[in-house]
Amino acid sequence: MPFHCSMAWWEAWSRFSRKDGSALRPGARRQPASESPEVPRQTPVACTATGGMRPARSPAELGLTAYDRRMTGTAGWRPLVEGESREHALRVARELAESLEEHARRVPLSASLSGGAAGLALLFTWLDRVHASAHDAVMAERLLGEAMDAVASRPMGATLYSGMTGVAWAVEHLTGGGEEEEGNGLEDVDAVLARRLGVSPWTAGFDLISGLAGLGVYALERLPRADARRCLEGVVSRLAELAEERPEGLTWKTQPQWLPEEKQREQPHGRYDLGVAHGVPGLIPVLAGAVRAGVAVEHAWRLLRGAWNWVMAQRLPQAGMRLPHAILPDRAPSPSRPAWCYGDVGASLAMHTAARAVGEATWKADALAMAQAAASSPVEDSGVTDVPLCHGAAGLLHVYNRLYQATGEEVFATAARRWLEITLRQRQPGQGIGGYAYLTWDDRGTQVWAERPGLLEGTAGIALALLAAASSVEPTWDRVLLMSLRGVQ
Repeated sequence: MPFHCSMAWWEAWSRFSRKDGSALRPGARRQPASESPEVPRQTPVACTATGGMRPARSPAELGLTAYDRRMTGTAGWRPLVEGESREHALRVARELAESLEEHARRVPLSASLSGGAAGLALLFTWLDRVHASAHDAVMAERLLGEAMDAVASRPMGATLYSGMTGVAWAVEHLTGGGEEEEGNGLEDVDAVLARRLGVSPWTAGFDLISGLAGLGVYALERLPRADARRCLEGVVSRLAELAEERPEGLTWKTQPQWLPEEKQREQPHGRYDLGVAHGVPGLIPVLAGAVRAGVAVEHAWRLLRGAWNWVMAQRLPQAGMRLPHAILPDRAPSPSRPAWCYGDVGASLAMHTAARAVGEATWKADALAMAQAAASSPVEDSGVTDVPLCHGAAGLLHVYNRLYQATGEEVFATAARRWLEITLRQRQPGQGIGGYAYLTWDDRGTQVWAERPGLLEGTAGIALALLAAASSVEPTWDRVLLMSLRGVQ
């Protein structure tokens, strides 16, 4: 689904960007066009696109009186560690940022939120928020500008993690525009996504990384704008047409053509995925966000309840590893190791967040019990071999830190501190970027260590997790990972 966007949003960004980077700071006044420097104009190109029902509750009944537009969500975020441990984590985060700057001078970055400039812009923005720095603010603004320039200058897919929607999400999250303010240039993106989501049947994926759930994350970030509501309504409608009814609830099939080539050979009939990144658990917070925002409430509630019931029905007996990786038609399910992307840890946080969003106390208790069992499991049994947010030590650090901040339970603080120690201990100077490399496979199927700069599988994500552990600035950037929802305390 490639798109080619007009220069309108790039030019809107240029109108309020500043040389000191302060446009990315909360509460910054938008720079009037009369104060902005001249920017080269290019010919604009228009965006084009190649179970039982429960009574619905209103946003007011859920305790939501107005949709929260604040850049900082939950009040009272507190450092996970103090003293020398805190200073050590902050020092490493700074060193990682310096290594990323040096890397970016040598190696061109992609635009993407997951692995490129848009994700690095999040890191430098949070460095500036933790300790005000004109240098970091300027770096963040430059990186975001580079990502936007890439979107404006060449066709790009619409997915959240590797396409234009992710760049647009970063722009919205970092500039924090509102309906009453001068636009930040994303109206074209809203309109084209709303039109695309209005087309049935939907033939692309449903997941967070590259499908409907990812588009829902963008729409939630852009609410309460009218086109954002249309996008979210479209996400709910397309999910409804893809849903499959089962005795346990509702589920969504990952079709074989959506899988990598090697997986298509292994799973020719597709699968029913149970990871936050690619599966049904990733739909649950998006649907809860729609219910909470009062968007397509009746349909979203039906899908949400069906998805919740189906996921919980797939649990296996082994405490701490209850959710399998996937359900396949020709083999017995097996436990998935702990990570954000798959397994009990990431799914329990996503589901706990969703339960809090819609005020479901029983759901909240069930998700919490799954998270508690995972947090109490021995590190030696985890199978974790590297550090990235997606499936490594830093991801477990951040998920458990989020759970601790949400619940105050010491079991999560203990687990988070344990994974913080492991994250810092696994740093190897001279390896990868800033001492961290990513374990992957080469073309011959051999495991190799590779350097990755990005948010999801690279050094930027590790640095962000360290900042969250060592500062009092809430990491609202993790909404893109469905670790939090705006306004959910």
